[in-house]
Amino acid sequence: MQMDRLKYSVWILWFGASGAMWLGSGAVARAGQIAFWLTLVAHAVEFVAKRRVFERAGGSMFHHFVQTMIYGLFHWKPLEEQLGVDTATE
Repeated sequence: MQMDRLKYSVWILWFGASGAMWLGSGAVARAGQIAFWLTLVAHAVEFVAKRRVFERAGGSMFHHFVQTMIYGLFHWKPLEEQLGVDTATE
């Protein structure tokens, strides 16, 4: 339940970074760009690293991709817990 609430905090990062890019100038805009692209790359790496978890969980891989790109670990961590996945081996 807590994880469900926490995952929405990621929207603050996405909107904050986007707002800084579009509405800020100079260092603020640059910081927004860096935060946006680093988050995007980190979530893409998470999707690739946790692909087996998504396959075991079933459902659409596109859904898992979109959810991971938005929420990152707040999407795949509950799936691991449901499946009883040992994070050291996955």
